[in-house]
Amino acid sequence: MSKENNHIQPNVDSGEITINIGEILRVLKSYYLFIGITSFIFAGIGAIYSLTLANEYISTVKLLPEMDNKSGGSNFGGLKSIAGLAGVDLGSGLGSDLVKPDIYPSIVQSTPFLLEALQSKVYVQKHKKWLKVYDYLLTYPETPPLQIPGYNKSSPTETKVSNITVSKTAISSELIQLNKDQFNAVNNLKSRITAEFDKKSGVIMISVKMTDPVAAANLTSFTQSYLTKYVTSYRMEKVLKELKFLQDRHGDARKAYDNALSRLSTYRDQHRNTFLQVAKDHEKKLQYEVDIAFNLYAGLSTQLTDTKVKVQRETPVFKVLEPAQVPLQKSDPKRSIITLSFMVFGLFLSLVIVFFRTINLKQWLA
Repeated sequence: MSKENNHIQPNVDSGEITINIGEILRVLKSYYLFIGITSFIFAGIGAIYSLTLANEYISTVKLLPEMDNKSGGSNFGGLKSIAGLAGVDLGSGLGSDLVKPDIYPSIVQSTPFLLEALQSKVYVQKHKKWLKVYDYLLTYPETPPLQIPGYNKSSPTETKVSNITVSKTAISSELIQLNKDQFNAVNNLKSRITAEFDKKSGVIMISVKMTDPVAAANLTSFTQSYLTKYVTSYRMEKVLKELKFLQDRHGDARKAYDNALSRLSTYRDQHRNTFLQVAKDHEKKLQYEVDIAFNLYAGLSTQLTDTKVKVQRETPVFKVLEPAQVPLQKSDPKRSIITLSFMVFGLFLSLVIVFFRTINLKQWLA
């Protein structure tokens, strides 16, 4: 190429580079056909690629969980210490067993939840029937508009793993062993379910992305239900065990009181006209047993009532700000953006090629 075509000339003497805008425009005009064709080809590649992606739909739900008031809790703790000196019990601290909303995202990303979610059922419009999430992801995946043999991007790339055969005696009940299909299904579902907690507003948003809009809404509702039940179970586990213990002891105390009262009544009926001191002493003993049984029964009745009130007070509250809805529009893929991105890349690549074809590298490197 002649030196006249060099629109970027290095100035060897001064060490500066001079750029002639007119020469640049002239070169671009002479190569406009190449630039246009390259950009068009890459735009076509991007359009074809976007058609190999299955449509994705996102369903979301917004929850306002019960929050722990730290400042109120500290003041309440001070009042407890003062009241304790006076012999007054103000009960346990407010919200001491609350699950922090910061860990909600970790709950919906945990393997136990994902395994349970895989066994839940969702309604699939295309097949017009209810399917397990596991079967829907692996057996009945949605197909993209354009299918290329041997190429499917409707689901995340499967991780190459191999099944490991382990004796049942080597695996305890607390361990989880997944086969290859379960491992890939769990990873696939993990990328589709997300939970975000906004510390400013205190709102947690659960989002589920699926290739079917109704299935996305179904799985969002299941995730919301699982999360609320998990948090409630965690919060209420201790107090429910206490309630169960008191109910059992209350029943035993009731039986003991009934038996003691029955023995006293029977003894009085049999010794109604007896004036022996031995009989009177035995009657006093039976009466004493009745009093002890009654006091125990009455005390447990009071504790049982207090615990039932505590169960209601300690039950966490979740306010649904925005329930799950069936999405009407797809969220992904954004085919126009993909096509435009490929076209911009093709334009950039063509300009780079033109640059290196028109510049005098020997003079540049000299």
